[in-house]
Amino acid sequence: MKKNPLSLLTIASSKGRVTKRYPFEEPLMTSEFRGKIEIDESKCIGCGACVNACPPNALELLSSSGTKTLRYFIGRCIYCWRCIDVCPVGAIKGTREFELATDDVSDLYELLIHEEAKCSVCNSPYATVRIVRYVATRSPSTEGYVSMDPKCRQEKFVKAIEMRFGGLSA
Repeated sequence: MKKNPLSLLTIASSKGRVTKRYPFEEPLMTSEFRGKIEIDESKCIGCGACVNACPPNALELLSSSGTKTLRYFIGRCIYCWRCIDVCPVGAIKGTREFELATDDVSDLYELLIHEEAKCSVCNSPYATVRIVRYVATRSPSTEGYVSMDPKCRQEKFVKAIEMRFGGLSA
């Protein structure tokens, strides 16, 4: 049962246009469509959870001279939105934006700069100032430890245990 091309043309012309005239008409997108992510600078604490969850490494947390920079490279993003799922403060949201073409690669980078917190004992950087504030407000019992890096925190804890149990040490 082979149709001739003229009969196919007749059928197609009777149905009318079935494609969108993009960019003159809005493209058809479902509610599940995933586009570029947006990071709310006022909410982000710079914890790096999104960096750990990002399969293509489109998100990076870079340290340099008193700052930690969260760098989002849109050109590498696969729009899986795993970063949205793991963000503890809800700073990342998904958009339906997909028109991201540019002739300058620097347009594909978004940077978020956080100030680094320094240990109150040894003065070494260990987290961002916003993480320290976030932890301090969520868990008041960490008050004596939150301003220290992990090494100094461990030493203080071990000393506290030794004092509690009469100075026993290995």
